[in-house]
Amino acid sequence: IASYGLLAAFLYTYFVLVPGMVPGGSGAQRTLLTLVQVNRALLFAGASAALILGWRSSWRRAYAFLAAGIGIGFVLRIATSLAIMRGAYQAGTLYDLAWIVPFLCYAAAALAAPDSPKESPELAVAPSSIQTALAALPVFLVPMVGYGVLYLYPLSGAGDSFRALLTGLMTVAGLGLLTLRLAAQGGELQRLDAHKRLLAAATEQTGDLILITREDGGVELANDAFVRAVGYSRQELAGLSFGDLVERGFGAVLGHISSEVRTRGIWRGTLLRLRRDGTSFPAACTVSALRDASGAITHFVGAERDITQEIKLRDQLVHSERLSAIGELVAGVAHEINNPLQTIIGSVELMLEDRAMSDSRQDLEVVRREAGRAGQIVRNLLSFVRRSAPDRVGADLNGIIRSVVELRGYHLQQRGIHLVTALPERPPRVLVNREEIQQVILNLLLNAEQAMTSAGRGSTITIRCIPTGDGPVVEVADDGPGISADMRGRIFEPFFTTKDVGQGTGLGLSISHGIAAAHGGSLTLCPSPEGACFRLSLPAHAAPAPEPSAERAASSSSRRVLIVDDEAPIRKLLARLLERRGFDVVEAETGAQALELLNGFGLALVLCDVHMPGATGKELYRALVERRPEIAGRFVFITGDRTAVELDEALRGVPVLTKPFTGADLQAVLAVVGLDQAVV
Repeated sequence: IASYGLLAAFLYTYFVLVPGMVPGGSGAQRTLLTLVQVNRALLFAGASAALILGWRSSWRRAYAFLAAGIGIGFVLRIATSLAIMRGAYQAGTLYDLAWIVPFLCYAAAALAAPDSPKESPELAVAPSSIQTALAALPVFLVPMVGYGVLYLYPLSGAGDSFRALLTGLMTVAGLGLLTLRLAAQGGELQRLDAHKRLLAAATEQTGDLILITREDGGVELANDAFVRAVGYSRQELAGLSFGDLVERGFGAVLGHISSEVRTRGIWRGTLLRLRRDGTSFPAACTVSALRDASGAITHFVGAERDITQEIKLRDQLVHSERLSAIGELVAGVAHEINNPLQTIIGSVELMLEDRAMSDSRQDLEVVRREAGRAGQIVRNLLSFVRRSAPDRVGADLNGIIRSVVELRGYHLQQRGIHLVTALPERPPRVLVNREEIQQVILNLLLNAEQAMTSAGRGSTITIRCIPTGDGPVVEVADDGPGISADMRGRIFEPFFTTKDVGQGTGLGLSISHGIAAAHGGSLTLCPSPEGACFRLSLPAHAAPAPEPSAERAASSSSRRVLIVDDEAPIRKLLARLLERRGFDVVEAETGAQALELLNGFGLALVLCDVHMPGATGKELYRALVERRPEIAGRFVFITGDRTAVELDEALRGVPVLTKPFTGADLQAVLAVVGLDQAVV
């Protein structure tokens, strides 16, 4: 703008002022009027071009007012100029419309112009070569016009000297403006270069994979993260295309990406990126286009993220959900199995108590033993699929180990793995949550079994219980492939696993480590000459002396017992077992019947199933305690899943008779409530 202003001032001075100061220069006025008309003609041409180019934009009305005002002023100015040349111009006449009308149109254009958009923090744009040439053009026109006209149309000596001086001064001033322009342009280029370096550094430092390809698919640029992910060097990538870096069979997807970006401007999806070594990995990609000034696509930019771990984590979580669903299914099946097992065990015990069945006693003992074994398997399954109560009680560590061995022993035998147990004669006592410690030992056993099976090495797993001064130690060792040195530091991390998806969640050792720490113990990986050896350490616990039950037994003089169970075989079986122990038995099939029976007489004991149609055992217990608080100490739940009772805070301390139970189990529960003296 400054250079063109300089050119306009030069032309006015050169062709108007200087000739007007030279004696006999009568053509100065005519020249001035001619320059004014040329200026207005150029303005009208520019405004008309802007109106045509911006016809579909929001500036159309503003450009129309500008073009109209300049055009009307151009026409009126011709008449005014002619009047001036004839000497007929007077102020205050219609000739003044040549100045007034254009400015009224300028005001209307300002009112019609749309609001300017808010400034956005965009990066600087380098000036184009056309802009630089347009800025330099007036500087070159000044000496060309000045010295050319001086040669073709000379004035007097003084006039020509002034013209030459004016041309020189204006040329120097123009060169100064051009120098400032180039300096400013250099500063803009430096700022642009700094922005580019900043963007390049951010692109290289980001963890996302960034790939820029040309319109034909050839690789133009890749950041360090992409180079590391695919394993190619930058020189190798320069000779590859986008299709060379995806898994075979993605040809149709590549065409879809190109068409989607061209029509919608962006594509999002998942690709299988191909590494240099032939392996692949899933990547979540976002592809967009870079366009030139004409709108044609020049490059495609892809921002990607390796989602291998996310997919693995998702699959592990899905696997965990499936295991949880299987656990619920196992719990339901176990409940259904417990009832017939209970009937079998109870009936066999009644037959064994009948001395007339002495000839078949051996067969009945086998039936009772095997049914008891099946019942123990069901209880072990329930203990692993149900979340146990948070309370910890004194327990026999040998018994916990045996329950795990019983659960997995037969399966290991079928797979050709020999399970060896070495337990001390005197069982160590520990204060633990029994189900959680069972889970730890089972996890260690399963890890050893899976490692040996997958590697095809090893045949023996040894479980040792070693009493120490600080507490017992359980070691689970195998002669399998062992654990490599680079994995030893990660085996207790959550979701870390060497198994395939669907064969493990990667949570077993992590959960086991947390359980051991919560019990005040530890779980460590011990050095072993072969295979792997895990050591579980638990604090020692001294068993408290049992509380005397004589006082409780004396406080219950009644022999009447209420049995509440919707399963008639179990109800009848319990009645016969209690009648043989000298009790008077009353039966109820539902909770409502039990409440009606309680209105007429006192009770020494209530045996109630947990799961019943209508009112459940828990609801019956709360209703009985509300009516007769003394019943609270003489209530026993019957269930195959004792965790359902233990997890209820209000039912803590209520005795539980776990199905399938034996006569000895029933006698132990009677002792707990102080009725063991009633045996006959």
